[in-house]
Amino acid sequence: MFYHIKTINPDANNYSIKITYSDNVVITADFKDLLEKGVMTLLKNPAVFGQVQIGDKGRSIVWQKQDIDFCADSLRLKFYHSPEKTEIMASSAVTYTS
Repeated sequence: MFYHIKTINPDANNYSIKITYSDNVVITADFKDLLEKGVMTLLKNPAVFGQVQIGDKGRSIVWQKQDIDFCADSLRLKFYHSPEKTEIMASSAVTYTS
C-alpha cells in the first residue's frame, strides 16, 4: 500500500515530526537517534531541522537543501503503533528453547 502525507508539524526542539497521512493516521517520527550518523548530522541545527517539507505528491518528507528525504511508507512502518500491528508482530515471533 502507498501512503500519502497530508500534513507535517516539525518540533525542532525535540527533533520529531508529527505526520498526518491522507487516511488521518497520525504518527510522531523521532529523529533524535539518527542525528548522530553521517549526513543526518546536518539536521542537528534546529533551524535546519525545521525546514522539512512534504515531498512530491505526499510520498515523502524532504530537506531539499541538504538532499535528505524519507519515504512516507517507511516512516509509517517504523513509527506507527497500532494494536493490530503489535498483535501481528507478537504472533509471528519465534520462540527458541534450549
